[in-house]
Amino acid sequence: MTENWHQNFKNKNREALIAAAKELCMKESFLNVNIKDICSEAGISRVTFYKHFQSMNELILAVQVEILESMTGYVKNAASPGMSGKEMLASMLEAWVNYASTHLGYIKFVLLFDLHYEAYNSGQELKEQYNLFIKRKKEQHFLLDALETGYKDGTLKPDPDPLNSAHFIFVSMMSMLQKMSLASEEDHVTVQSDLKFAKRFVEMLVQHLSN
Repeated sequence: MTENWHQNFKNKNREALIAAAKELCMKESFLNVNIKDICSEAGISRVTFYKHFQSMNELILAVQVEILESMTGYVKNAASPGMSGKEMLASMLEAWVNYASTHLGYIKFVLLFDLHYEAYNSGQELKEQYNLFIKRKKEQHFLLDALETGYKDGTLKPDPDPLNSAHFIFVSMMSMLQKMSLASEEDHVTVQSDLKFAKRFVEMLVQHLSN
C-alpha cells in the first residue's frame, strides 16, 4: 500500500510538471520557457523536477507525446460501432478539424516541436525515443480501422497499402491544420476562412477515397 501511494504521488508530480509545461508553452514558445518557470507554475521544487526529467528537452518531448496521444484519441473516439468505413473516416476527420479549431495552440506546438527537434541538437537519445514513438504510432495507425472497414464493406476504394494511405492522410491533415494554427486567434476572418477550407478539404478527401 505504501509503495502504491508513493508511486501515485510520483505520477502526480510528473503529470503536474507536464501540465505546467503545456500551460506555459501555450502562452509563448517553449524555447522561452525554462525549468524555473515550470517548477513555479507546478508548485514543485527543482529537485523534484530532476527526479522525473533530466532536461527541459525531455519534458518538452513528454508534452509533445501527450498532445499527440490526446489528439489521436479524440479523433479515434469519433467513430461509432455500426458505422460504415466511409462514415467512420468522415466522422474522424471532421472531429480532427473540430479538435484543431479549439486547440490551435496544441497544433502549433506540434509544428514547432518537429521543426526544433529536426533543426537543433536535442540529444540523440531523445530523438531516438521520439522516432520510436512515431514509428509505433504509424504501425498501429489510428485511421487504419476505418480504412480497412471501408475496404471490407465496399464504401471505400480498395487499397493494397492502407497503412501508407493512413500516413498520407495524417500528413495532409496535419499540414493543413498547422497552417491554420499560425493565424492569430484575434484574426477571426482568417480563422473562419481556414476552418471552412479545412472542412471542404475533408469532404473532398472522403469523396476521393469513396467507392
